Amino acid sequence: MNHLALLGGSFDPIHSGHLHIAREILRLKAADAVIFLPNATHNFKRDTVLLDYDQRRELLAKVLEPGMEVWDDDAEGSGYTADLIRKLVQKHPQSSFSWVIGSDNLAELHRWHDFSWLKSNVRFIIIPRPGHPADPNVLKRIRRKTLKTVPSEISSSQIRQNILEGRSIKGLVPAAIEQRIQELYLPLLKK
Repeated sequence: MNHLALLGGSFDPIHSGHLHIAREILRLKAADAVIFLPNATHNFKRDTVLLDYDQRRELLAKVLEPGMEVWDDDAEGSGYTADLIRKLVQKHPQSSFSWVIGSDNLAELHRWHDFSWLKSNVRFIIIPRPGHPADPNVLKRIRRKTLKTVPSEISSSQIRQNILEGRSIKGLVPAAIEQRIQELYLPLLKK
């Protein structure tokens, strides 16, 4: 059975930190492949995503490395992780899935839509985040693997702020899409 790590998010924009996480999952053999799932509807960032789905997906597709894929399964739907994973399990019965989550998001996991189904049916790959120790009360309720890795400190909001202030984003995003990110985001940020 093919084991796939699901890395969902707005990717607004995709950055070197996202790719670092995917590389670490592959390097540490936590999954056979990493599937990026850009979402069209983000229930926690409903009004803050700048680029439309197609633009975010296009940028992501340009920087994939071996062992990484982008799927469109979250392009339509409720935006809820539980609904998305149910859909993927039906569509890919030959695969098993783990959802990638940062330790900074674990404390809120019990508030996610259909948490009772998630904790019974999903394995989580936890990415440690400095200053955000994994909540032991949550850990004992879920099936999980915590990666022993040093996370990247890069954030999409930092990249957008740099663009707005005219500062460099070199190294924060893959070189192949650096110029395109500048072109797409600058007009939106200046509004």
